[in-house]
Amino acid sequence: MNRSAARQMIAADILKLRRHRPTMATAALLSIGITALYLAFVLARHGGQLPGNRTLSDGTTLMGLYFGAFAAILIGTEAGTIDLASGVFRDLAATGRSRTTLFLTRIPAAIMVGLVFTVGGLLLAVAAAFAFHGSAPAPGAGLVLESAGWVVLATAVLTTLAVGVASLTGSRSITLTAIIGWQTVATGIVYLAGFLGAARDLDLVIALCRFLPGQAIGTRANPGSSNALNNFKLPMPAAGAVLVILAWTALAVAAGAWRTRTRDA
Repeated sequence: MNRSAARQMIAADILKLRRHRPTMATAALLSIGITALYLAFVLARHGGQLPGNRTLSDGTTLMGLYFGAFAAILIGTEAGTIDLASGVFRDLAATGRSRTTLFLTRIPAAIMVGLVFTVGGLLLAVAAAFAFHGSAPAPGAGLVLESAGWVVLATAVLTTLAVGVASLTGSRSITLTAIIGWQTVATGIVYLAGFLGAARDLDLVIALCRFLPGQAIGTRANPGSSNALNNFKLPMPAAGAVLVILAWTALAVAAGAWRTRTRDA
């Protein structure tokens, strides 16, 4: 398939997602809405001032690890199941287009839509960090760029994972429960299970957090953290983290593509 046709298919997938208003509204609430509520709470608590670097760090964690990540997972799940749920998969398969291509075009479409919300929430946190930092220093440009890059990475990986798992299961509920459950509960248990040693590095979220800007601050196991929000950052080799991220992503893509090719129309 040529690039023009692929772009048209991606654009069509983006349009499908945009037209699913419940998903768009929920994603907006989870990302931009939750960020606004969090910032308003911190502003009220600290008398109208925000600690600049901490605000940026919390906004980054919110978008890449928690509520923004949930929005990205929701969008990826919708992208992976929308054709089945709407009953058009049979018609698409009957056109003679490659089923693998039908699957693969969902991924960039879901990522681009997901980034609208996660980057939007981060930009809100950045704007607040600069506008209300008071006597505290404002975040540096380097930290802002690193934070944005990490949010883009986390969004792309988690959205791709959701598209793959959703295409494999064909179920929104199973996909959302499995991925969000792993993202929060299971990863927290793995992180705190120190007896697992280096095996914890195989967790996707922990591998992603290896590149989270800032020091290894963050979980209930480290109550002295300067961050209000928890993360799952462990010291691990960067090359190992990259391999773990690539392995999880490749496995999800392979499973989703296989199921799309073999699914009964």
